Amino acid sequence: MLLVGLAGCLTPKAPVLPELPLPPRRVELRVGDRYLFHSDVMLQAEHPVLQEVARLPQRVRHELHLPPSQTLVQVYLFADRGAYERYLHAHFRHLPPRRAIFMARSGPAGEELLVFAFWGDRILEDLRHELTHAELHSVCPNIPMWLDEGLAEFFEVPQEQDGVHYRHLAALRAELATPWSPSLERLEKLAWMRDLTPQDYREAWAWAHFFLRGPDSARRILLEYLQDLHKMCTATSSSAPSRPQDNPSPLPLSARLRQVIPEPEKALSQHLAALERRFTRLDADEPERR
Repeated sequence: MLLVGLAGCLTPKAPVLPELPLPPRRVELRVGDRYLFHSDVMLQAEHPVLQEVARLPQRVRHELHLPPSQTLVQVYLFADRGAYERYLHAHFRHLPPRRAIFMARSGPAGEELLVFAFWGDRILEDLRHELTHAELHSVCPNIPMWLDEGLAEFFEVPQEQDGVHYRHLAALRAELATPWSPSLERLEKLAWMRDLTPQDYREAWAWAHFFLRGPDSARRILLEYLQDLHKMCTATSSSAPSRPQDNPSPLPLSARLRQVIPEPEKALSQHLAALERRFTRLDADEPERR
């Protein structure tokens, strides 16, 4: 029994809220000119994973003819998957489950580019993928979602594979034998991450590889399109006022492609068949969805 004196009063205690998980903070390490790692894994700059990550910005810029960016990307590297998932669930519970994730958000000093990942067997693949998103977003934040994902899939594989994603290629080989057929126009209509299926990721990679390693005319179209996106972003962010008609949306890639390749779906199928003949060691396992 609780006895309370008449001269006093009982003030109920405020409920104790659970403490939110903290981000990684054991190690803070600058990697190259673009990345600041906050890690619970004890790493040094000489680690092979970090050395390869440091080369990614130059690889992306060289391949896509994009200008350099000065925006620092914050990378939060958790020691294991459990810590990573607890943190994201506590702070960003609206996000879909992914093995690693990139986000851009407004901060006190402007836009922040953030990558969250955990140390595991596929950490290098995950970092290459998510940091490609950061590289693209820093100069072309208006890039269409399908192209953003397709290019990230292209750059996530080791450089010596020249953008060839063995798992995707094996799965697409089987899908092309079914009634399914690729459609760039369909991908361009996708606006939400939740709408992307594993098949969409594979197709986005296929188109990205076709643009970069297919006909020279397709590569030229892609590079011009990325330049148009960058110029549009630069014009929009300038201090000088502009009218909407001064910065029209670039013509979609699908329309540009059909001007030079009337049957792009057929050309893509031929491109994939040629890749299959070049690469015989294919892993048909479905990759874990991010």
